[in-house]
Amino acid sequence: MLHVLNGDALAEVFPASIPGKIAVAREALIDGPVKANSIEGLWLIREKFLKSNYTGASEEDYFTKVVPEFEKIMTATADTKVYLWFENDLFCQVNLWFSMFLLKNHTGDVYLVSPTTDLIEGFGGMNQLQLEQAYRNAKLLTKNERHILRDMWDLYQRPDVSEALTLSKQVSPELPFLYPAVVAWKESLPHGEYLGKPKEALKEISAQLETDDFGKIFRAFHIKYPIYGYGDLQVKRLWEELKKEEKEVK
Repeated sequence: MLHVLNGDALAEVFPASIPGKIAVAREALIDGPVKANSIEGLWLIREKFLKSNYTGASEEDYFTKVVPEFEKIMTATADTKVYLWFENDLFCQVNLWFSMFLLKNHTGDVYLVSPTTDLIEGFGGMNQLQLEQAYRNAKLLTKNERHILRDMWDLYQRPDVSEALTLSKQVSPELPFLYPAVVAWKESLPHGEYLGKPKEALKEISAQLETDDFGKIFRAFHIKYPIYGYGDLQVKRLWEELKKEEKEVK
């Protein structure tokens, strides 16, 4: 049994009563380039991006802390039941799609574990008993559902948001969380003078609160736009890009 967790925060509180090994998805594939011709090429692209854009990220960190966790997923044996612990926001969804891509050759059962809380709280709002119950209520993914989630990674990597919208809408009865996440992806894309919803939202929040205090802005963004699931590092990068762009315009 292998549990793929959506980050270290969940790993730290993961119930010891739940059997199996753990792999932690320590990535933010929602942020930065993901187009590559091979998995090895993707590792190099991601390592370079994270090292260039996030203070403290290094090549050593990526290849010792991130890649080995994904390799646990890729090498899961056929008799290993895989449980994917991911939330419904876009951040988590993109990591889920990638995890399904890594499981493309896995012939064993794959389950999806979803939080019973809202988008804002996610697994973080659940206690040990609730996490244990979520595990017991895990959804066994059908071959078609697995195929769809795997296809979503391909569409995200291309990127082809139009096809992703069509596909996610078609499977709403089976995978109702997909379509809202893809809509959020579409709305995040800049076009013309529109900077994409996340940056436009940051401008709006800053104006409404009459402040450039990032802490206050992040908290408001997190509450108002939980569908993105961005952590403070992602939002801070967007905020700094926004301020830089505004200076360049002036």
